[in-house]
Amino acid sequence: MHIGAAALMMNTSVISVKLICMCAILSAMAALPTDNHQSLPASSAANIVTVTTVTDKLSNTGDANDSIQCTQTDQFTTSGAFPVLETKSNDREVEATREILSSPRLKTESPSLFPLQRTTILQPSILQETTRTIDNENKPHNYICPAECDCWLLENPISHVSVVCALSHINNETDFSVLNTNTFPSALTIRCDPLSLWKNKLYPFMFKGLHSFIALIFLNCHFNYVPEKTFYGMTALRELYISDAEKITFHTAAFDNVPYLEDLSVVHSEMSSAPSLCHLQSLRFVNFTNNNIGTIEETGLLCNTTFKNLQEIVLCKNNLRKISINISEISDNLLHFAASDNKIEQISEYSFMGLYLLSWLDIENNLITSFSRNIFQDVNDLMVLSLAKNRLLHFPSGLLSHLRNLTVLHLFDLSLNQSIFNEIRNCQNLQELVLKNNLIENIEMLSLDPFSRLEYFDISNNSVRTLSGNLFMSLQNLQKLNMSGNLIETLGKDTFSGLSKVDTLDLKYNKIRTLHSDCLQPLLALSVLNLSYNAIENLPSFRGLQNLYVLDLRHNNIKYIDSSSFAGASGIGGINLNNNRIRTIGAKTFRNLQSLVLLFVENNEIDYIEYNAFGDASIVELNLRNNNISDINFFRYSNFPRLRKLDLSHNYITMPISSAFCSRFQEIEILLISNNRIEVVSNRAFESLLNLRFLDLSYNRIRFLWETALTTSFSSVKPFVKLQGNPFRCDCTMQWMKKWQYSPDVKNMIITDLLTLTCTIANSTEVSMLHRLDTDKFQCPYITECDSLKCSCCNLNACECSIKCPDSCSCFYNGDKSVNMVHCDQKGLDQVPKEIPPVATHLYLDKNSISVLSIHSFTNMAYLEYLSMCDSNIHTIDDYAFERLPSLKTIHLNGNFISIITSKTFFELKNLQHLSLSNNRITLIEAGSFSYFPGKYKLDLSRNMLRQVDENVLFEMSFASSLNLSGNPWTCDCEFLVGFDNFTSSNVEKIQDFSALTCTTNDTNTTSPSNTTKLLANTLLSDLCPSITVQHTTELQDNNTLVATLTTLLGILLIVVFIVFIIFWNRDFLKVWIYVKFGWRICNKEEDEADVYKPYDAFVSYSSKDDDYVVHELIPVLEKNMNYRLCVHYRDFPVGAAIADNILSSVESSKRVIVVLSKNFVESEWCHYEFQIAHQRLLAEKKNRIIMILLGDIDKSKLVPELKDYVQTNTYVNQNDAWFWEKIQYAMP
Repeated sequence: MHIGAAALMMNTSVISVKLICMCAILSAMAALPTDNHQSLPASSAANIVTVTTVTDKLSNTGDANDSIQCTQTDQFTTSGAFPVLETKSNDREVEATREILSSPRLKTESPSLFPLQRTTILQPSILQETTRTIDNENKPHNYICPAECDCWLLENPISHVSVVCALSHINNETDFSVLNTNTFPSALTIRCDPLSLWKNKLYPFMFKGLHSFIALIFLNCHFNYVPEKTFYGMTALRELYISDAEKITFHTAAFDNVPYLEDLSVVHSEMSSAPSLCHLQSLRFVNFTNNNIGTIEETGLLCNTTFKNLQEIVLCKNNLRKISINISEISDNLLHFAASDNKIEQISEYSFMGLYLLSWLDIENNLITSFSRNIFQDVNDLMVLSLAKNRLLHFPSGLLSHLRNLTVLHLFDLSLNQSIFNEIRNCQNLQELVLKNNLIENIEMLSLDPFSRLEYFDISNNSVRTLSGNLFMSLQNLQKLNMSGNLIETLGKDTFSGLSKVDTLDLKYNKIRTLHSDCLQPLLALSVLNLSYNAIENLPSFRGLQNLYVLDLRHNNIKYIDSSSFAGASGIGGINLNNNRIRTIGAKTFRNLQSLVLLFVENNEIDYIEYNAFGDASIVELNLRNNNISDINFFRYSNFPRLRKLDLSHNYITMPISSAFCSRFQEIEILLISNNRIEVVSNRAFESLLNLRFLDLSYNRIRFLWETALTTSFSSVKPFVKLQGNPFRCDCTMQWMKKWQYSPDVKNMIITDLLTLTCTIANSTEVSMLHRLDTDKFQCPYITECDSLKCSCCNLNACECSIKCPDSCSCFYNGDKSVNMVHCDQKGLDQVPKEIPPVATHLYLDKNSISVLSIHSFTNMAYLEYLSMCDSNIHTIDDYAFERLPSLKTIHLNGNFISIITSKTFFELKNLQHLSLSNNRITLIEAGSFSYFPGKYKLDLSRNMLRQVDENVLFEMSFASSLNLSGNPWTCDCEFLVGFDNFTSSNVEKIQDFSALTCTTNDTNTTSPSNTTKLLANTLLSDLCPSITVQHTTELQDNNTLVATLTTLLGILLIVVFIVFIIFWNRDFLKVWIYVKFGWRICNKEEDEADVYKPYDAFVSYSSKDDDYVVHELIPVLEKNMNYRLCVHYRDFPVGAAIADNILSSVESSKRVIVVLSKNFVESEWCHYEFQIAHQRLLAEKKNRIIMILLGDIDKSKLVPELKDYVQTNTYVNQNDAWFWEKIQYAMP
């Protein structure tokens, strides 16, 4: 914002600074750093106005880094110590206080009493209140805002239009004439797309119609040259701002057409030199920040005559190495000169001679090693001066002795000692003094006597050890005092006497161990106190400090706090006690702090908190992380009606988390209880927390969690919960967690780490991933079970619906009791127990000694689905043994002594899906044994004694989905082998062990040494059975002849179909190819008689942003090379006629309509209108006269309905098509 020197009125500044400082604590909490470089002047905590462009004022798009402050102002930053809550409108002070208390270093803000303020031509001081989008009621002079721009009507102090245009690029085709506002004052901001691949370029006369524009701003437009007459016609232009150009250069006459230019800014544009600006005698402000200017001569400001109106020059962040000229040769009316952040090594003794009006000088952060003692002899009115961060070998005596009007002085990072106070003793009007990062070891009382007007004093990061009594007595007006980073050990009773106006005191990073109990009593206005990173054991008295709002006591040695610790500071809003040695929080410690909103007591040794320590606290965020807390009953005796975040993580809490505990925090949003020793979370514990957004229960000792434990009251947003690191037991009570994540119930929390949860299952200590477990693995043991919801006699001794687990077995059921498992394995049983529960679904009888399975072995087990009896010494299975198991799906009988499978062994097992009989002694399988099974069952007969099976059995096995047959002594007898070979060949994909199948040549004794074993996969049937193979081969030859004939006919048919398909699919290309080769138009009707008399062959509809392609490529080829007559709007539209009429007339006068479909076309309303007219004509004539050219990629979802329908149902020509021009020529008349 432009502001003249008249704005630098002391009274106004002091009043504004007081308001700023009051706002700082409650809104921004910005602070001056102790270790980072600060520019001149430092920004205040509030909104100190800096030099920006008209863009900031009119459209809020300027770059704050390019201000007169040149170097980025140090601002308070928040560390990521805690998740940030979304701030409610009435809790702004909470977030402000959080920033201070959670930052790595609490900083003190510098109010910078005299910020260089600049008013703009339009001076819109309350833009937010006076800005509104132009609509039908508020259009000045029927102003039309282009589609690519946003327009505002600003009314303060005069009515004017702000136009902000976001463009992909600018070049000679960019039409700015549509912005003509006649005589209405306007400002134009052009924001280019920094990621665009288009080249930006300025051309002469491109702004010729903008007669009423008083400001022009370019942002991110990477052009590199400003030619002559670029600004021709902009006679009213007063401000020009160019940011982020690319190694910009200027024609020597680039500014000849803007003789009344007042403000010129070229920033961050790699400019090495500017053209001569000597003819711009109206210049008031020049800003060339962040460029590559090496000398003052390269600024274009050295002329034969001086600039009478030039008041401000900004050359920060360039490559200046010396200033050898007298700056008054440029302008002897200069008020402000800034050249910080350069490489200046030398400044001439005469550089500032004759600058009698200079009030602001910033040359900090350079390489200057010495100053002439008389360099400032003519700048007696200097008010703001920064010499900081240079490389002075010594500070000249008397250098500043005559600068009696100096009010802001920055001398940090100069290796100065305490003698500097003698050098500046005559600067008695100082209100801001920054001496940080020097070598000052002590401060004498007399040294500060001359500075009675001082309001801000920063002497941080020096080596001051002692502060004598009444040291600051003369600083009656001091408001900010920063002494952090020194070696101070003691604060006496009178150390701060006289500082009744100080509102911010920063003493962090000292060695303070001893504080007099009344050392803070003189600080009646104190609002922010930082005593962090010291060695304090006992707190001083805060009695009488009614304004104290922020107290930072981090990283000290405090061991105990009680009701007297903060007595008298009832207005305190935030306390940080992190990283102390506190063991106990006494009764009523925080009870009377009704304004307290943030309390951090992290990383202490707290093991006990008195029950009434908090009372009815107004705390919004409470952090008790990483202590030794085990008992949380103290919460029952306090209410926290505003608490939104509670952190109890990393403690030793063992108590159950219940609804009684949570009921104290009705507004809680974030609850962190991770890394404790919690075992129990009660049902509906969090149901009363209506605002809960995040819950962390991770890394506790929770083994079981009921579904209702994580339900909440109805909320539009489900809370998030973390549970990882708990030793969950995946029993029936936890089965709900498998389906929880996909439940539509809005009361369910979202488990963010579900995929990382682990657990152990019943009868196992192995840790498994919870989400990978099948639901039937979630089991609970039982001895006697009765469902009271379905049965009324559960409490009686002889209840018929009560089930009991057999004495020798273990029983389990899952969460919904759909799975009931009975484990009787390895119990030495000789028969199936009679007491198997009728609801059993899984029965395990492995490794017992049950020799016979009879028809009575399995009774009353209608729900049994899974039976496992492996290695149970079974010899015989009676017929119909499994008849009473209609639900059986899986049987495992591996490792027994079964020898015969009859047709009735598995009678009526119609649901069987898996039968495993491996490793038995089966020699015979009767036909019909597997006929009851459904298709796609799995059968394992491996490692038995089968030599052959009936062909009917092979047929039954062909319906299986998986077979295992290896390990049997299959006979090589040809009578069996031919049929077996056909079976295995036809089912090779089903037989899992096909490669291991063998046959034995000796049929009498399978164990005889004379037996020969053949691997069937590697042996031809003709080698084993030559006599049978001859007859078989003849039959195969006849069959093969028939197959070959049919295959040939089918192949010919497929080739014909394929050729027809190819012709149909490429019909458009073939038409074009035939037209190009022979001049024939296939399936193309003659032109209508009406078309013969139409003057144009085609009307070209396109976006003006595609001019580069259409005007320079498409139209020349069609007109000059192909002799077509085209109608284009920029050339053939009658002047003065309505646009809509021109479009309608052009379409009607053309035989075709060429549509150049691009991203720009899709975004243009006039292009939509042109297409709609052509499409309506197409529908009326029932002829396709539109030729669609696709230019680049487009998002079809953004097409208007008519255009989308056309693109989806018709072909178009891609501009990158190798046959592009041939296809266009074929489609043309």
